[in-house]
Amino acid sequence: MALMSPWRYRLHLIRKALSWNDKIVYEVLVHHRANLPNKNIHVSWEKDGEFIVGTIRIGKDEFMTQGKSAREFVEMVNDAIYAVYDIPPEYADQLGGNFRLLPNEDDFRKLDDAAVRKSSLDFSHLEVPA
Repeated sequence: MALMSPWRYRLHLIRKALSWNDKIVYEVLVHHRANLPNKNIHVSWEKDGEFIVGTIRIGKDEFMTQGKSAREFVEMVNDAIYAVYDIPPEYADQLGGNFRLLPNEDDFRKLDDAAVRKSSLDFSHLEVPA
């Protein structure tokens, strides 16, 4: 094995730690993370039959998604953001632990409560799951 500088070795270890998939390139991962929104994200939603239908607003951009349950809806909001910002699925999987929009408990209860037909969520910061 060729000798590596300490800096290169650290970079190698970081890449290895971040990458479950040999197709992941650390620099590309960092680039995709930097392209994700750092603005307030507003999600308004309403229940339509068996679906929760939501409109996601990030700055001037607006797009829609839906889910059958509160958990699925939150997952679809995150997936929609990855799709709009052109994050490939293998990189989205890697970023999932570091970039995930999670509603607070009260907002999640509203999403899950059949009696609440319409509401909204604001994400002014990202909540990182432990």
